[in-house]
Amino acid sequence: MKAAILNGYHKNGGTLIVRDTPLPEVKDSEVLVKIKTAGVNPLDNMIIRGEVKLIVPYKFPLIIGNEFCGVVEKVGKDVCNFVVGDRVYGRMPLKKIGAFAEYAAVDQNAIAKVPAYLSDEEAASVPLTALTALQAFELMNVKSGKTVFISGGTGSLGAMAIPIAKSMGLNVITNGSVENKERVIRLGADLFIDYKSEDYSKALSDVDYVLDTLGVREPEKEFSILKSGGSLVSLRGLPNGEFAVRTDMTPMKRFLFSLAGSKYDKMAAKNKQKYYFVFVHEDGAGLKRISEMLQNRKIETSVDKIYELSEINGALAKVSGRGSKGKTIIKIS
Repeated sequence: MKAAILNGYHKNGGTLIVRDTPLPEVKDSEVLVKIKTAGVNPLDNMIIRGEVKLIVPYKFPLIIGNEFCGVVEKVGKDVCNFVVGDRVYGRMPLKKIGAFAEYAAVDQNAIAKVPAYLSDEEAASVPLTALTALQAFELMNVKSGKTVFISGGTGSLGAMAIPIAKSMGLNVITNGSVENKERVIRLGADLFIDYKSEDYSKALSDVDYVLDTLGVREPEKEFSILKSGGSLVSLRGLPNGEFAVRTDMTPMKRFLFSLAGSKYDKMAAKNKQKYYFVFVHEDGAGLKRISEMLQNRKIETSVDKIYELSEINGALAKVSGRGSKGKTIIKIS
């Protein structure tokens, strides 16, 4: 089969090599999926640059790619909820990624059946971002009627986070470039802030929850709009001790991440706020919930551009830039 291979970390981004590789062996609890489409994410570039190796240390050569849509071609003897021919999608298990390939062996607990109304391209845009949003909202224990600010919600994460937040009864505020305003309002945002003409940190206050998709210098501004006792989840900030304990890391990593995330913990402590870092993990049961929500509401997904597997490096470069209007997709077979 053809697959996109990473041979080692590259701080400045690397070049994946598309070549033939053996078909994966299917374990008793796994299904063999013929992959139709795969989503390309900032996480893929982070893996290439070695930015998540303390969280998940990968071995090389490595087939990367974190989410997919495809068809079940074979099932292990312990698989009970899927049969050959099922159309499925999922976030690849953290320790066994590999969506940029013609086939993948995936644990049955990492996948769900695709809502019928979604195309293969649309379906591949869902798992990673939708599960990220779901897991972030679960961490914050969000309550209906409260308000969430989703920073930079005009990209692929916002396309899932906004409707999921609305399905949970939240009031949603987001910001971004004004050309995306109508699209995110259509997705369910209650208030849109044009980042070029208005500073959200001056326009907002006493927000119940913040979902940070930007990282770098944003958390300080985001804490300033968060109410006392409020919660902030970051996708791009630094892991902290709470994250290391929650994900059952070694004592050494708990110590290191406690130091790394102490800056944000201190910011949160000033106003009795809570800081969480999320690194999305596979969750077939959560994705099944998302599938039911999508099917019931016929939620629009956002696909930006579609590439072939042979163009994987161009797709990764596209994702590393700015101005995304949705998910970048690889069409594999």
